[in-house]
Formats: sequence, C-alpha cells, structure tokens
Amino acid sequence: MGSGVELSARERLILCEAVALYLQRGEPVASGLLAQVSRTGLSAASLRNIMAELEEKGLLEQPHTSAGRVPTDEALRVYVEVLVQHAALPVGEAEDLAARLPEAGSLDELLLRSSQVLAEKTAEVGLAAAPAPKEASLAAMHFVKVAKDRVMAVVVTQGGFVDSRLLSVERDYTPEELERISNYCCETFRGLRLTEARRKLEALVAEERAQYDTLLAGVVALTRRALEGELEAGGELFLQGAEHLLAKAGPRELVAVRDFFRALADKSSLLQLLDNYLTAPGPRVVFGRELAFDAEGKLSLIVTSFHLASGEEGLVGVVGFKRMDYPRIVPMVDFVGRFIAALGVRRSWGHDGA
Repeated sequence: MGSGVELSARERLILCEAVALYLQRGEPVASGLLAQVSRTGLSAASLRNIMAELEEKGLLEQPHTSAGRVPTDEALRVYVEVLVQHAALPVGEAEDLAARLPEAGSLDELLLRSSQVLAEKTAEVGLAAAPAPKEASLAAMHFVKVAKDRVMAVVVTQGGFVDSRLLSVERDYTPEELERISNYCCETFRGLRLTEARRKLEALVAEERAQYDTLLAGVVALTRRALEGELEAGGELFLQGAEHLLAKAGPRELVAVRDFFRALADKSSLLQLLDNYLTAPGPRVVFGRELAFDAEGKLSLIVTSFHLASGEEGLVGVVGFKRMDYPRIVPMVDFVGRFIAALGVRRSWGHDGA
C-alpha cells in the first residue's frame, strides 16, 4: 500500500491536513480554509503554492479552476500510512467493543458477532471472513443419519470453526454404525491438521484390512468425503450493515454499490480477494485499483487479519465509501482483530466451545 512519492515533512503534514478536511466536509479544500486549521501557521498564499506543487506530484487535483483541490487515491494512501502509525482507540471505545464481543461460543459465532458490532459502531458494512481452514487442527468429526441415502458430516476444528455438509451415501448406515465411525474418527484424527488427517486416511486406504473391516470401510468412505469437502471449501464470510452503504449512496455512487452487491453474490471470488490480506500485519486500508469489485473507485476496505495457534486464520474489517472516518474506524478494526487473536490464546476453542 506504500506511496512512492517523495515528500518533505512539511508537505506530508499539509497533505494530511488537506485530506482530513476533505474527508470531514466532502468538498474541495481551498487554501484559505486550510490556513485556518493548519499547524504550519503558513498563510493562505503560501499554502496555495504548496498545494499546487502537491498537484504536480499527482496528490491533489482541482476539479474546477476556481474551486479548491481534492485528494487523489495516492494522497489518501499517504494519509492512511501516517494514520495507521498513530491512530489509537480511546479507552472508553475499547471497553465498549470488548463488552459487545462474546467470549463464549464457536469461532463462527464470534465472527458473525464481530461483523455485527463493527457495522453498529461504524455505521458502515461490517465483515468477517474465515477462509478454508486447510491448516487447522481437528477437534472432532461426527456423522449423523439424515435419510436412507444421506449423512450429515460435522467437522469441528480446535480453533472453533464448525462446518457441516450433507453427504450422499451408497449404503444405509445405522445410527449405531455412524456413532462408532464418529468415535473412531475423533480418536484417530483429533489434533491433526486437516492435511495430515487426509494423509493418515490415505494410509488407512492402503491397508488391506480396510477392504474387509466394516468399521474401517465406513470411516474411509465418509471421512474422505468430509475432508475433501473441507479442504476444497471456500470458507465462511459474514457481512452485516449493507443498508448503511445504501443509505449513504448518492446518484454517482449507485453503480459502485451495485457492483459491490454483485461481488457478494460470488462469495468465492470475494474470499479470494480477501485472502490477499491474510499475511499483512496490522490494519490495512484498500481502495482504488486494489479493489477488484470497485471499478468506479468509490469504495474503501479497512481490514486486519488474525491468526490462531490452532491453525485458523481470518479477517475482520469494514467496507464503506472512501470518505470514511478513518481515524476512528481503523483502530476499531485493529482492536477487534487483536481481541479475536487474544481470545484464541486464552481459551482452546475446541469441541467444548462449539
């Protein structure tokens, strides 16, 4: 996200002040207005000259010759870089956020609530994502009969990720058989990463006794399908507060809103986009050409990642128009991400919490 424009300390300060004014007012910033609030103490004429230089560097643009200037995406990047280094969440806000987030329940439940809380607190779209837990450790695996040719597979990871999928089966399993298969899977695969469990399963397949042992045959048939489903799954995505985007949209922003809702309909593509930010440290602000679903360049994504010792990883964040209240929202998103990671350390989100 780094900016490649060379700026002096004074230019960076003036640019950030201009961006902050634009975000607050939503209209071009004139040098006279900037002079009233600038910490540089420079006159309007001096600021006008510096703003002209910043325009030459591609950081400001002037919509009309008689109007003030508006920041470009590059200017917003500079502003965000400075903000992320210094933004802090007030103690009261941190306490309120912590009180709203649950310390019990599954990871899925926490992510859903996180997206709700972020939407409520920011009046933007709150999101939380848990990509497919390929490296997560298994806590439990259960199979439940639904119909003669249907079995529900429930996979629980030690990080609290719970997923269920309906399997079509070729034989009619009794409830007792499924209970024995579930117990065997829990004892055999508990604590293994999903990829390790699949390798161990393939070793079972290689054993000749799996062809003759009814229990092992059932384990192989059902577990292989369940693990393949988990490893190929796109993950979970939670979004709340889409009405905030609609309420704030003006006529020029409706196309961007439409494109965003189209992206929501293709969950796998949106999760693939979010996957790009799993390894990024700290909160990130993404907009412009970095957002594949926003050809209009109207939206912004504030996102941070979390990683649990049990292998789960995910993201929490906020989507809104580029004129968001970044100084307030960036530290909120950062706090929620840190809360989830810290909670994962304090408790082993295993089967008991699911």
